Amino acid sequence: MCIRDRVSTQSTWDYFQMKSEEAKRIIITGCNKGVGYGILENLAKKYPKFEFIMAVRSVERGKAALANLEKTIPDLSKRVLIAELEVSSSKSIDSFIQMLNTKGLKVDCLINNAGMGINNNDINDELVKTQFPTNVFGLIELTEKMLPLLPESSKIINVASMMGRLTNFGCPELRKALESPTLTKDMLIEMAENYCKLVASKKFKPEEVPFYGSMNPVYSYSKVLVNIYTRILGRDPNVLKKNIQVYSCCPGWVKTDMGGPSALLTIEQGAECPCYLVNLPWAINKDLQGQFFMKCAVASPVSYTHLRAHETSLHLVCRLLLEKKKT
Repeated sequence: MCIRDRVSTQSTWDYFQMKSEEAKRIIITGCNKGVGYGILENLAKKYPKFEFIMAVRSVERGKAALANLEKTIPDLSKRVLIAELEVSSSKSIDSFIQMLNTKGLKVDCLINNAGMGINNNDINDELVKTQFPTNVFGLIELTEKMLPLLPESSKIINVASMMGRLTNFGCPELRKALESPTLTKDMLIEMAENYCKLVASKKFKPEEVPFYGSMNPVYSYSKVLVNIYTRILGRDPNVLKKNIQVYSCCPGWVKTDMGGPSALLTIEQGAECPCYLVNLPWAINKDLQGQFFMKCAVASPVSYTHLRAHETSLHLVCRLLLEKKKT
């Protein structure tokens, strides 16, 4: 049943409203397939008291995905609401937020999983218009509008990519600006908008656009911006005051519509790192806040293929926190 059908059933709705000390309510965008589906499956199996909001473009596809999950997770529909959300649309985001407010739903974790990726090494306006509205502008807009709804000690997890590393980035001045500790959200959005305008003009020089000559340059830059936004949000005073954890992560090269059949990881394996972040204790650790994770460890913003010495120690911190949580 879709969300409108389900809220009309009093017993089902009462179950969804039930809370306990261990229960959490999690929004997962784009979870009717791919890594998002894997995240939902992983968490639903591990945490029988967790409740979920499937934020998907198609309610019908969301219902089909939920029906498939119920084959191995009985009665999961009692813990799930399916809501329509097109992340690239401000109108859809506003309707989604209004629904949450109207129902009075407290959300403990927002997992920004929805994304667009096109395997194309060109840099053109069509590729930008296809990917940036969801990957960058929509993700930021949804997150910012969700912030007032998130309670203390909640989490925001942005699913990014190893393609968003700064290796082969080029554009030294832009890179310096992106790495500045004084960079703000508004400045980041302006940078993204300027990039879109520059590409649309068709008058750019190779040295003026990131990742020129590299693989999937438009997608890669969109994921760089996600990682930088994660850092900015992670140090935001209002976020810190509410003890909201903020992370970004790479699921790896996964066999999905985006990753293709040649990818190395299954959907179940791709869900491991995002779920790892959900599993971390629900309190900010200053060494982990705003960091990018890959293979369940903090990864370098320059090259995610090797961990630096201090990141190895951060990996140990994560493990110790999880062990402490279990005791």
